[in-house]
Order: sequence, then structure tokens, then C-alpha cells
Amino acid sequence: MRTKTLLLTAALSVAGIASSMAQAVYSVNAVGYVNTDLVPGFNLISNPLDNKTGNTIKNLFLTGLQGGIPNQFTVYHFDPVTDNFVSTSYDDLDLAFSEPGASVVIPPGTGMFVFVPQSAGNKRVTFVGEVPQGAASNQTIPQGFSIKASTVPQAGTVTALGLAGAQGDTIYEWDKAAQSYVSASYDDLDGTWVRNGQPAVPQIDVGEAFFIFKTAATPWNRNFNVNN
Repeated sequence: MRTKTLLLTAALSVAGIASSMAQAVYSVNAVGYVNTDLVPGFNLISNPLDNKTGNTIKNLFLTGLQGGIPNQFTVYHFDPVTDNFVSTSYDDLDLAFSEPGASVVIPPGTGMFVFVPQSAGNKRVTFVGEVPQGAASNQTIPQGFSIKASTVPQAGTVTALGLAGAQGDTIYEWDKAAQSYVSASYDDLDGTWVRNGQPAVPQIDVGEAFFIFKTAATPWNRNFNVNN
């Protein structure tokens, strides 16, 4: 609960700093990989591909984190139903993530906070899997707070990626360099996202997730086809 309070308080006390997010590489085929770079501290990242061996936290990081997992490496999943974070930390003595959080599934289109201990330095996680297509590339953003991302590993503005906004909606991007949020709210009079009274459509990178507050549940349909 303390972590939830910390993160959501930060979301509501945003700083006007530009976002600096993960560098990534991915295949143009239906099967590929994404490299996401992590810095010491908190990182807000997505699972950009459908790992057919399992999208659980323990599987994604035990198989994907390069150079070994440091002790106290922690992943926080936000559950929009309970409005709480579920965490799992890595124990280098047990060589495992703690349950039940380790078995939480992070499907494409969602994301998680990842905490890297300062002593570990920069890390990189490689996600491997299939690009969701057709109905699998569609999702619904629930009312209230949730952590979301594009179901398809593409970079672009949220508008270009097909995310519709409504009055009262707010997106909180995480600036991992400043360790703080940058927010933009939707203005239905201007028909765009704004920050400090100026148009500021959030730009989402491959492998990036964001906190979003929606006034009502909204479909985010991509209907993506890799051959188009």
C-alpha cells in the first residue's frame, strides 16, 4: 500500500519534464524481440510481445534479464480491479521471485513498474514472442487508473496509435531519468491532449507503458495485421 501511495501521489504531483524512455529493437515479422533498457530506480515498461512460453513476471525476467538478476530486483503490477499494487522481489539466495506476485501475468498491452537497485547499475531485458494481430491486438482500458501500453510494438503518439481520449482522461508518462511523472490531459474543446494549456500529445516508445486515468471504459482497437 505504501508503494501504491508513493506512485499515485507522484502521478498527481507531476513535473513538466520531457519523457526519456527505453531504447528498443524489434522484428518486422510476426515473431521477434524487443530490448528494453532499465536504469537504477523505477522504470515503467510494457510487455511488448506475446511470449508463448508464458507472460508471467518470473518467466519474462528469468529468461529475459541480461547479466543476471540482482537481489531485491522488484516488479510492481497494478491491479485496476483492487486499485492496488502486487509486488514480487528476486531473492538471490533462493534464485527465485517471491510468490504470489511472480505468477502474475503481464500480457501485451499492459505494463509494470520495475525497480532496479542502485548497486546493480543499468540493466537490459529482452522480450521474445509474437506480435499480437487481429482481435488479439485489441483491448479495453477500464474506468479509473490502470497501466497500459500499445499491444503492438510500435512507437508513435497515442493518437497515431489509435487511443481515443475523452474529457477528464489523463495520461501519466514516467520519466525514468528524473524519476517522476509527466502528465497530459484530454481537452474535448481542443480535441487533443494538453499540458500546461498547450497541445502535448504523449509519445509512446516501443517497450514503454504509462499510467492512464479514464473517466469511462474505452476500447483501444488496433486490428493489427503484420502483412498490412
